[in-house]
Amino acid sequence: MMKKIWEQVRNGLQRAGKDPSQFRYEEKDSPAQTSLPVCGGLALFVFVLYYRIAYAFCIADGLQDMKAHAGFAQNFYLKPEVFWRAWLRIPHMLWHLIVKFFQSRVSMPLWEAASFTYALFGVFSFAVSTWFLYRLIQFYTGRKQLTLSAVGSGCLSFVGPLVMSWFSTGYIGAFSPNPLHNPTHMACKGLGMLVMMTGIDIIRNYHGQETIFFHKAKRLYLYFGLFSFFCSLAKPTFLYMLLPAGGILILLDLIQGAVEKTPSVKKVWGAAWRLAVAAFPTFAYLLAEYIALFCFGREQDSTVIITKPLEVWHFFTLNVPASILLGMLFPIWMFLTNPGYFLKTVEGKLSVLGYLMGVLEFSLLAESGGRKDAGNFAWCMMAGMTVFFTVSVCRLILSTMEQKSGARHAAYVAAGWFLLFLHVYSGLSLYNVFQEML
Repeated sequence: MMKKIWEQVRNGLQRAGKDPSQFRYEEKDSPAQTSLPVCGGLALFVFVLYYRIAYAFCIADGLQDMKAHAGFAQNFYLKPEVFWRAWLRIPHMLWHLIVKFFQSRVSMPLWEAASFTYALFGVFSFAVSTWFLYRLIQFYTGRKQLTLSAVGSGCLSFVGPLVMSWFSTGYIGAFSPNPLHNPTHMACKGLGMLVMMTGIDIIRNYHGQETIFFHKAKRLYLYFGLFSFFCSLAKPTFLYMLLPAGGILILLDLIQGAVEKTPSVKKVWGAAWRLAVAAFPTFAYLLAEYIALFCFGREQDSTVIITKPLEVWHFFTLNVPASILLGMLFPIWMFLTNPGYFLKTVEGKLSVLGYLMGVLEFSLLAESGGRKDAGNFAWCMMAGMTVFFTVSVCRLILSTMEQKSGARHAAYVAAGWFLLFLHVYSGLSLYNVFQEML
């Protein structure tokens, strides 16, 4: 009996240590006549629900993020002197520019323009996540699974923390990859994922591996520069998480190549300086944003400082481990049961490093003065949660497609989808979608 149990444990550990290319998958594609309607229907569902959520925030009593950003967009004009004053207030104004366009050029009422723009970015993020999942699944399995990719992306549009106030004393809430009340974070999600996808292809390319998302390797650095610049224009916090994580991954590749004295060092170094050149406009704009906000703009009274570890986090919860667990139960479960995927693949390593970088930044960094209470570096962590959740959904779909019979594997896959759907239900419940917005 003990020998059989040990054999099962050993097989499970061996399986968990494999990367996706070592598994066999179902030999069938999702039929286009069903996958395209599913994808289109989910995109419509995301658009409608995002619109209703944004509109509910716009008409709600009291000032909060959605109304404040919409009001700023209403007072935004392209006259040079007014533009300069507006830019000093919020340099990340991509969402506001589009809202202003719909309000002034299409004659939409302000709340409708804000809600419509918010919903457009929601659908854009849904489309990017679907593409991310579709291309990765096709790469590992050779199969076209648009249906599963769309379902996974639809879930990613609404995942939130598990809301359990009884879990720990002083627990107020957990952070989420989908803070639906904040339009600028939601606007940068899709652009941030495009930056990550380009980075994955660049890293794979200098390793001599096939690219996954973009076939023309010569254009990768151009794409990286464009996507990162527009991401910084939407909200810079996604890049505050992703660029350091990617830099660490490239640095580790450089160190490994130098220690092993392999020719790959030249390839890695060549990619590194090209990335630096491609990202130079983005770095310049990020620096300009910082100077505008903290030296001349509305944040002149606050400065980014190093705080006591977890000091700002404790403004929101007395139990940080509980906050992490409730916000990240599904990705943590997928990591613990599939460490090989997250530690051996480029997207897996980048997602883990990104999340850890976001947690580290939120744990240590804050603005001084009264702005410290806002915990604005939590946006970096929530960007890291986004990439970790997305890669975890990819691993779940790959597990679903495995050619593996038996009740144990079926139960594992069912448990994974259950946890994912539980995060979706909790995310919608957190914003009272079922009570007020439907």
